[in-house]
Amino acid sequence: MQERNIPQHVRDWMHEIEKNVMADNDRMVEFCDKLDQYANENDDTFLKGYSLFYRGFNKYLNAQLEQGMEVLSRALDYLISTESWELVANAYNSMGNISDFQGDISLAIDCYLKGLSLAIEYNIAKMEYNLRSNIANVYIGLGSYENAVAMLLDCERLLENGLTVPAGPILATTANLINCYTHLGKTDKAEEALDALRKICKDNPSNLHTLLLCILESQLYHAIGNNEALDTAIATLDKLKLSNIDVFDAFNELSLHAQLLLEIGKIEEFKALVKRLEEQAESPNVEKKLLDLQMKYYRKIGDHDKLAEKALKFYEVSEQREQERNKIVSHNIITRMRLDEEAHKRQEVEKSNLLLKQKSEHDALTGMNNRYKLNELAELAFHKAQLNGTPLTVEILDIDCYKEYNDNYGHQAGDDCLVRVADAIRSLEEYNGICTARYGGDEFVIIYEEYSKKDVERMAQRLHNKIYDLNIEHNFSTASDRVSISQGLFHHIPNDSNKIWDFLYCADMVLYGVKKRGKNNYRLDTSFEVVAQYNNTSPQ
Repeated sequence: MQERNIPQHVRDWMHEIEKNVMADNDRMVEFCDKLDQYANENDDTFLKGYSLFYRGFNKYLNAQLEQGMEVLSRALDYLISTESWELVANAYNSMGNISDFQGDISLAIDCYLKGLSLAIEYNIAKMEYNLRSNIANVYIGLGSYENAVAMLLDCERLLENGLTVPAGPILATTANLINCYTHLGKTDKAEEALDALRKICKDNPSNLHTLLLCILESQLYHAIGNNEALDTAIATLDKLKLSNIDVFDAFNELSLHAQLLLEIGKIEEFKALVKRLEEQAESPNVEKKLLDLQMKYYRKIGDHDKLAEKALKFYEVSEQREQERNKIVSHNIITRMRLDEEAHKRQEVEKSNLLLKQKSEHDALTGMNNRYKLNELAELAFHKAQLNGTPLTVEILDIDCYKEYNDNYGHQAGDDCLVRVADAIRSLEEYNGICTARYGGDEFVIIYEEYSKKDVERMAQRLHNKIYDLNIEHNFSTASDRVSISQGLFHHIPNDSNKIWDFLYCADMVLYGVKKRGKNNYRLDTSFEVVAQYNNTSPQ
């Protein structure tokens, strides 16, 4: 908080609010009321925003999610106008957590990225740590483990640079690294992180920490085939006397552990754990996960009657969850509109920092959106298409034989070539619903929202010809005597089981197919099954 002319007795009230936000609701509200009265009498915009923030934060901590979201979004108006950036970043972080819990990943990412941008810009290291950790959690949920690792390693970098945070967040970060490395098959790195986690748990012993350690050990030892160590970790976990709080806090991790027990044939242990988890089935989201585990069990033992019974219940709970989700989405649309209004106000406040923001979101050489900005734009486009049931096309393209061009004509000519190609690509943004980005090196990405397959193919062909007609000499290309491009496009209407990374991966595989067939061409596919065959195709 920046230095402000606040009387000592008011600062004492603020201290009481911060001290009691998680400890004593009534006392916190009592001092918020005092602060509101003082703020109104003295027309103090900052204190109005401060009081609203802690009221909203308290509602979030007490699982009053919709009320918390509404109050926090109101607080932003005051906090942004007074340039209270640490509280603004904290508000975005809390709103992101609420949205993530509600299943609105698009809004969660939007909030997290807004908060992260502020934390970086104003050097708020603690908030940067929290936001990067939360973004990593979203990536893990989407199965994007490489991106999650990048965020988690940035968290470690902050610690190495002197940031001090409690043991809990460090444990969570380390546990997520182990999870990611295990999924990526990087078992050496996973074991290294596991050693660090053991030290954290030894220095901060608790049932919950031991529980998480045993679960992660089980996952890793199963991945590397160390059955003896796997049995030891499972046995240690079985002996733990878990409280309801332990089970609630580690519900997702315990669900994954139950799947592992079923997979390796430890049926009795699986049944005992599922019975324990059933005590926490207090929401449709949790009940769905339990029903999914039960269906896997009945499928494994061949009890088709029980499987059908659980499948019907799963469908009923899914419908209930969908109705709740629709209410949440409806509420969050209003919140997003409010956030857009606040974003506009923030732009007015931050005009002097516009250049810095541009640099953080745009590629320095070409001026295009960079990969960081692409992640945000692609997620928003994907979830819009998913919500509306409209088609989305992702194109990945690169310059044929660019390395040879750069090596033979020189780096300056290579940069000039990239700029001219980028300008041609960026010209597509004249059309509504199209965004472009430099993905890295000579790779570019184009997102088409709500365009038909026919229209996308026509635009891809037009872009291909436009770059070819630049007539940039390339005597070292195996594809043409001038600079040309290869384009891979994937067109589909996303459903609830898809992720934006599925579309990016498919576009990349289609591009791979084009390059195997001689480059200097484009191809569009619409089927995940067809794209999956590209790894097995031979050059023609």
